[in-house]
Amino acid sequence: MNKVRIGIIGTGVGIRTHLSGFRSIEQAEVVAIVGSSLARSQEFATKHNIPFACANYKELCNRSDVDLVCITTPNRLHKKEVEYAIKQGKHLICEKPLSDNIEEVSELISLTNGYKKIAIVDHQLRYNPYIQKIKELIENGVLGKVYTIKLNQQGTGFANPNASWNWSFEGESGGGVRLAMASHFTDLIQYWFNSPSIISVQGFLNPITKSRIDNKGNIRNVNACTVCNAQINFANELSAQYTINAGSYSGSRFDIQIFGDNGELTFSLQDKLELYLRSSIGSKQIVDVSNVFQDEKENKISIFSGSFRYFAPLIIEAILSGNYDPIKLSANFIDAKYNVSLLNAIKESANCVKIVTLSKDKENCNDYV
Repeated sequence: MNKVRIGIIGTGVGIRTHLSGFRSIEQAEVVAIVGSSLARSQEFATKHNIPFACANYKELCNRSDVDLVCITTPNRLHKKEVEYAIKQGKHLICEKPLSDNIEEVSELISLTNGYKKIAIVDHQLRYNPYIQKIKELIENGVLGKVYTIKLNQQGTGFANPNASWNWSFEGESGGGVRLAMASHFTDLIQYWFNSPSIISVQGFLNPITKSRIDNKGNIRNVNACTVCNAQINFANELSAQYTINAGSYSGSRFDIQIFGDNGELTFSLQDKLELYLRSSIGSKQIVDVSNVFQDEKENKISIFSGSFRYFAPLIIEAILSGNYDPIKLSANFIDAKYNVSLLNAIKESANCVKIVTLSKDKENCNDYV
C-alpha cells in the first residue's frame, strides 16, 4: 500500500475537518462519502471532487478501495456504524463521543479486543503543540502539584434565537455542548493527568433558547444544552471547573488555567501559553512552542479543526507503516468509557439537582476548614 484511501460518513465535521485535514497529505486520498441521503452524498461528492457517492454507511464500508473510515455523523448513529466498520475490517476514527451510553461503549470495547486495525476516537486536541507543551510542563514538575484546572469555551453557534432546528438541538443526536465540548475538556484531563479517579461531579445544563422552528414550520422543544458548567473533584486533591457557552454574544474564547503549588499556566487564543512561577510572583513568562501552523498563531482557524492537521499525517503514517506508535497518544475506546462516565454524571447531577458521587475512597477525606 502506498496510499491510504479514505471514506467519510457525514458531511458536517467530515467535510470541515476530516476532508481538509487529509487533503493536505500526498499519501492520502478521500475516495468516498456518505450523506443523509444519496442525493446529499452526490451533492457533496460533486462539490468537493470526491470520486464515489454512497447511498449509506454499509455501502461505503463494503468498498474494497476504502482503507480508513471516518465516522462523523450524529452521536446516536455512532455505535452501529463503528460496529459495521469493524466487521468489515476497516481502520476507523470516530468523532466524539463514541456513544452517550456506557453499556454501548463497553460493547464496542469488547468488539475491539484483539482488533488489528486502528480504532480511535477523534480527540485531536491531544496533538496540538500547545496542549502537548502543557502536558510536558506538568509532567516535568514545573507547576509542582496541580490542584485546580479551569477550562472555558464560548462560541456563537447557538446564539441566534431564530436559527432553524437541526440535529444539534436534539439530545440523543447532538447532546449540546455537554457532548460537543465537555467531552473535549474531559479528554484533556485524561491526557494531562492519565485519567485520574473521579470522586464527585456537580453539573449545570441549560438550553437557553428552549424551542426552535424546524424546516416544516413546526415548533420543537430543545433538549440539548447551550450552557454546560461543571465542578469535578478527582483523587489526589485535584479539581476541575468547566464553563461552556455556545450562545455567547461576544465571540469565541478558549481558555485554560492550571494552578499548581509552584506555578500557574494560562492559555488563551489571543495570548497563547504563559507561565507564572511561585518564585517570581506576578512575573509573566511567554512559553515558546514550536511547530505551530502560522494561521493558528494568528487565530485564523479554529483550534479544533486546526488541531486535526497535526493528527491526520500521523494516522496515515501509522496505517502505511503498520506501526501504530505515531498515534499512541490517541484516545481509545477504553478512554471513551471514562469520558462518558463523567459526562453522564454531569447530566445526572444537572437533571436531578444533586452532587453525583462516583468514589467513596476514605483516603480522599480531609479535615480542612
